[in-house]
This record gives sequence, structure tokens and C-alpha cells, in this order.
Amino acid sequence: MNEESEINGTNTANEVNKQEGYVKEKRIIDIVAASKWALAIIGFSVVLLGVPFYLIWKPALAITWQGCLLFFLLFIAGVAMHELIHGIFFGLFAESGFSSVRFGFTREYLTPYCHCNEPLKVKHYSLAALMPALLLGLLPMVVAFFVGSLFWLLFGIVFLSAAAGDLMVVWILRKEISETLVHDHVSEPGCWVYKKSLNQE
Repeated sequence: MNEESEINGTNTANEVNKQEGYVKEKRIIDIVAASKWALAIIGFSVVLLGVPFYLIWKPALAITWQGCLLFFLLFIAGVAMHELIHGIFFGLFAESGFSSVRFGFTREYLTPYCHCNEPLKVKHYSLAALMPALLLGLLPMVVAFFVGSLFWLLFGIVFLSAAAGDLMVVWILRKEISETLVHDHVSEPGCWVYKKSLNQE
């Protein structure tokens, strides 16, 4: 890993492959680093959002089994929705539409996944990666502040942290030109970046 990769918790492969006038670079995030960032997001969110929320609404902190059960069921549904949102936006931007999108389950991490079989422009890939964080994370937190719901604040914090890996992928793509092609990696947390080789430009 180079110095920037170590800081960002990513692995940028030095080996490139030239194919059809493109240079292919592998960009993979570190799962351990993503887990640490997820915990950091929870910590910062509790301090930066939880404290103001409590001062504004002073919610009752009663914990009931019904509330816990509802949160658990919504969490399971949210995990599925996270991948479905990826799939919807992959399908909207892919040339072959939703036929390029497939879903599956990773036994190693006991998590579902969504994969796009064709390259997308980096601006579209990044948007598809960010949407679960926006719709399941930030949106419920905004709603929570308007209606005074501690339940939705916690839901938003959990699913913003669950998008830590997605946020890391977008971060490592931040310097790429918006028209650069990005292909979702089929078996590792990250992607392939296709850049036009210098002799083709």
C-alpha cells in the first residue's frame, strides 16, 4: 500500500491491465478500516446529533420489548433496502438496465450484496453508492428532528454507519474525472477503475 492508501484504509493495486485502450486499476477498501469508520460515525453522530436532539425534544428513554422488536424488524428490512437502493440506481444508470444488476448473499460476512455487471461512469457509480446513506441514514435523522422521534434518529445513525464502506469507496474515487468508467468488483469490497491510456488520448 502507498501512504495515502494506508491513511484511507484502501488498497490501490499497482498492477494495471491494458484492455481496449483503457488502463484498469483495482480499488479495494479495507473491511477492518470500514468497521472502524462505522463505529466512528456512530460516536460522532451520538455526540453531534444526539445531544442537540435531547436538548430540543427531551425524549423519554423508556426501552420496551415491543420497541426493540420493531427496531430489529426494521433493521432487517433496512439491510435489504440498502442493497435494493443500490440496485435501483445501478439499473437506472446501466446501459443494459436492470438486467445488469444482480443480488446475492455473502456467507463469509453474513450480508446481502448488490452487484452491477457493467461499468458505470464514476459520477453515476458514486451516486448509486451514496443513496442508501442518504435515504436510510440522513433522511430519517432529518425527519427525527422535525417530529421528535428518537426511534428514527437511532435508525438513521445505524444506517449511516452501515454505509461506511460505501462512503469509503466514494472517497477513494473522489479525484477521478466524472466520466471515468468504474466497474463494481464481483468478489471484493471495491471496484475497478478504467482510464484511457495515454497513447489513446
